[in-house]
Amino acid sequence: MLRDVTIGQYYSAASGVHSLDPRVKIRYVLCMILLLIPDRNPVLYGTLTAIFALALMLSRVPLRHLMKGTTGVALLVIFGSAISAFTTYGSTLFTVGPLTVTEEGVVKTAFLIWRMFLMIGFASLLMYTTTPSELNDGFEKCFHLSGNVAMGITIAFRFIPVLLSELNHIITAQAARGLSKRGGGIKGFIRRMKQLLLPLFQSAFDRAGRLSDAMEARCYRGGKGRTKLHPLRYKGADYAAYLVLLAVIGVSIWMIIRF
Repeated sequence: MLRDVTIGQYYSAASGVHSLDPRVKIRYVLCMILLLIPDRNPVLYGTLTAIFALALMLSRVPLRHLMKGTTGVALLVIFGSAISAFTTYGSTLFTVGPLTVTEEGVVKTAFLIWRMFLMIGFASLLMYTTTPSELNDGFEKCFHLSGNVAMGITIAFRFIPVLLSELNHIITAQAARGLSKRGGGIKGFIRRMKQLLLPLFQSAFDRAGRLSDAMEARCYRGGKGRTKLHPLRYKGADYAAYLVLLAVIGVSIWMIIRF
């Protein structure tokens, strides 16, 4: 499953979403996440789901590619959200041993999963449609960050699939050497985690060192006064996208108040 993770990678395609200014896409994602904060508003969530589906279609990123890249995160979200079904007081639906599942807990869990999936989807779409250099420039301009800080955030995002791929290689190599995945109790579990995490951290530090050497060899100097080969400039499509965003925010606020 780890080898299928594509979150954090750029998906090249000729689409209107890809051509938008990165500042527009970053602000879109932030606004969508903020609009998802109100709890249990099916009309609002349904509207934002339709907006996400439209953005996905316009971006030409295959749905299968998006689902494949977020499978691992989705499983964690479902597992973590399912706990609400057992910890929310309300009308009892059924019991599983000492645990009680309530009607209110099931509803809360459903909305929580819905919300988290939309947040992950919007954030993933930003990664798939924005190159690392554009993402770096967008963070720098949107949040008034220094070049070094923006570059650090971008590299951290792009390292996610690299580290997951490296972890998959370590697991495969240890399985080929006959490493047992079970037994030993807590001590055995800690020993197995150490055998996975130590080489993973070593590989991460090695990659970071090579990346630092490559950036230094190319005379990278971040910070104030650094010029850009392709400075960000708004186009007509970007202004139109901002107008659509303002309309979405206005309609969403009305839905929050009305429903």
